Amino acid sequence: MNGMQCQLKPRATQATAGNDWSAVFVHAGAGYHSVPNEPAHREACASACRAAMAFLKNGGSATDGVEMALKSLEDNEITNSGYGSNLTIDGTVECDASIMEDSGRSGAVGAVWAFKNPSALARLLLDNTRQPLSLKRVPPILLVGHGALDYAKEHLFPEVDNEALITSHTHARWSRWRRELDIAEQEEQAADRCQRVCRLPTSAAKAAVEKVAANAPRQPDREDLVTDTVGCICVDRWGNVAAGSSSGGIGMKHRGRIGPAALIGVGTWIACEGQSVVAATCSGTGEQMAHTLIASKTVSRMIATEDEIEALKKSIEEDFMGSRIVKESTMSSAVGIMAVKIDKASPRARIKFLYGHTTDSMVMAHMTPFMKDPETIMSRNRKNPETCLGGKSIQASKLGAE
Repeated sequence: MNGMQCQLKPRATQATAGNDWSAVFVHAGAGYHSVPNEPAHREACASACRAAMAFLKNGGSATDGVEMALKSLEDNEITNSGYGSNLTIDGTVECDASIMEDSGRSGAVGAVWAFKNPSALARLLLDNTRQPLSLKRVPPILLVGHGALDYAKEHLFPEVDNEALITSHTHARWSRWRRELDIAEQEEQAADRCQRVCRLPTSAAKAAVEKVAANAPRQPDREDLVTDTVGCICVDRWGNVAAGSSSGGIGMKHRGRIGPAALIGVGTWIACEGQSVVAATCSGTGEQMAHTLIASKTVSRMIATEDEIEALKKSIEEDFMGSRIVKESTMSSAVGIMAVKIDKASPRARIKFLYGHTTDSMVMAHMTPFMKDPETIMSRNRKNPETCLGGKSIQASKLGAE
C-alpha cells in the first residue's frame, strides 16, 4: 500500500481498458459556509473543475489538472487559499500547498508569502524531483519560508507583494479579530489579577472566565468560517491519479506555522495496490490532522476494503475523533475528507467518489468529459458534530465519447 509501488503506463492502460478515465474532484474547505454565500462557493468549485477539465480533455496529465484547479481556487478570493487567505496574527498572508502523484513523487511549500499561486511552486518542486543534482544531492520535496523564496528566485518563479494577496474583506476580518483578541486578553488578565488580589474561590474565577466567553462576538449570519484547506483530485485519461492541497491556514496563526496543506500524508495522500488507486485530500483542524496522519490513514482503510463509505466513517470517527490527541484537546476539533477510489481491473470502469465531515458544511464539485457542467455539492451537517457522509459512483467514459 505504498504509493511508490504504482507505476502506470498510459498507453498500455488506455489500450487495455478502452476507457477515458478523465475526472476532476474539488473541495473548497470544510467549515461553515453561509447560505447567502453558497452560490459563490459552488461556483468557485465549478470554475476549478472547468479549468482542470480543459487540460484533461486535451491530453493533459492528472498533475496538470490538479495544478490548474488549485490555481483557480487560489485566485478566487472567497476561498482560504492564495489571494484572500486568512491573515496571520501580524496581518500578513502565509500559504501552504502540495501536489502528489500516484508514482509517490510530491512537491510542497509552506509558510510562503510572496506567491499568488503557491500550488504552482509546489508543482515546480515536484517536477524538479526528476532532475538529478550534482554530487548526487537529493532534490528537495518540501521548502518553507525564506528557503522557498530563494528557490523561487533561482528558478525565476514570479513573485508578488504580500499586500497583493490581502483583500479588503480579510483585512476587515483580521482587524475585528485583532480587537476581539485584545479585549479578551485584557479581560483574562483582569480576571487573573482579581483572583490573585481578591483570592476569589475557584468557582468564582471560573464564572468570570465563562462570562468573558459568553460575551464573545458571534459569527455573523452572512459570514463564512472556512478555516482550512482547499483540495483537488484528478484522474487523467490513462487512469493516472494526482492530488493536491492549498491553504492560507487558520486565522491569527503564528508566522512560520506549517499546516496540513504542505504535509504529505496529512493533508494529501495517494496509495496504490495492484490496479487500485485511492487518493484523499483533507481539511480541518491542522495540528490535530498532523498528529493523526489522517489522509494516509483514510487511504489505508479505503484501499483494503470494498466498503469504502464504512472505511471513511471509521477513519473520521476512530482515527481522528477517537484519537487521544483529539479527545484530550482543548481546541475545536474538525475534519473534512474528500476521497476517490478507482480499480482499473474492474470491468465496470467506475470511479468511487466519497466525502465525509464533522463540520457544519463542506462544498465540493466534480466533472467528467461528457458532463456539460460540473456537479456541485454543498453538504450540510444537520447533526454537527456527528459525521456527515456521502458519495457516488461515476462511470468512466468510453474512448472517443464526448
